[in-house]
Amino acid sequence: MNVSLAPGEPLSPELVLVLPPELRAQVLARLPTPVWPPPRPRVLAVSPVNEPVARTLGRIVVLRAAQLTQIFVAVTILTLAMSLVARAVR
Repeated sequence: MNVSLAPGEPLSPELVLVLPPELRAQVLARLPTPVWPPPRPRVLAVSPVNEPVARTLGRIVVLRAAQLTQIFVAVTILTLAMSLVARAVR
């Protein structure tokens, strides 16, 4: 089996995997070395802490309590509606 690829022809990675070992080595030897883009510099964005920890924690607790209250109210309304439907069907 002879592999004839044009110099600019792209080579599928799947094709290299199915070739016999000697042809695979031949094709891989003809490929240029990969050119990797330079890594981007990391920018660490550190926001200054302007709020005290107690205020932040208080805000988190209040928001969580509001969420739990909404869930409780929704479940209560749903339960009452289901019990009314059950009584009406009986």
